[in-house]
Amino acid sequence: MPPRSTLLIGALWALSICSAVQGAYLMPLPDHSPQMSSAMMATLLALPVLFFGAMSFWMSHSPFYHPALARFVDTRLGAHALEGFLVRLKPLLMFATTAVLQGLAGLWHSYTTGAAPGAYFVPGFMLSGGVGFALVHVVLRLRRVVGVYSTGTIREAGSLPAGAGPRRTSLRDALRAYWWTLIGVVLFPTAAVLAGELLDLAFEYFVLPFLAVALLAAWPHLSGRAPYSFWLVATGVWLVGGVLAFTLLELLHLLGLA
Repeated sequence: MPPRSTLLIGALWALSICSAVQGAYLMPLPDHSPQMSSAMMATLLALPVLFFGAMSFWMSHSPFYHPALARFVDTRLGAHALEGFLVRLKPLLMFATTAVLQGLAGLWHSYTTGAAPGAYFVPGFMLSGGVGFALVHVVLRLRRVVGVYSTGTIREAGSLPAGAGPRRTSLRDALRAYWWTLIGVVLFPTAAVLAGELLDLAFEYFVLPFLAVALLAAWPHLSGRAPYSFWLVATGVWLVGGVLAFTLLELLHLLGLA
């Protein structure tokens, strides 16, 4: 007979999958389409993949793992009990599977019932979220993060694996090593202002590029490689880029080019 933990894992997976499929068909369908452009719709659908994918590169452990909870469980069930259970359960993949199934079922239900175009947004967002969760699981496993990858040994009763985690450097060393992450925040304001003024591009076209350059600039600090002052420098660089952008725009107006 399988151990109780295996039966529990199977029951949780079965319950989540059944709930996802049932929820997709019970979800009420809107009678009209939301007032948003196709660009904004694509932006919102891509946000979960971009956000979850980016965050997975500086997570120190599984979002379902906590050192204090690990100590509580391990003292009662044995060393690495919580970690081992999470590695077998694969909760990120479980939520990814349920979100993808609910999204696909919702899209099919909207299509077969002839629903309004707006009905496709919610299941599409669920599908994007499922892809994002799956991406997080893959990245964390490749990084051998606690709670997703079986580390075998855990430092200080439930913290990071021994020797894992980057070393936070000084501001000067961080600027020397990660100056390239600030290129986007200094150039983006100029590109956005000029593109919006000269090419008449709508705001929604700049949402994803903005998030991309902001997350890249924040990565050295959020990943533990740079001090908080690095993010303050990035914010200052962004403000300088904005001043340069509007200065250039005024110059183009004076020259009659904009």
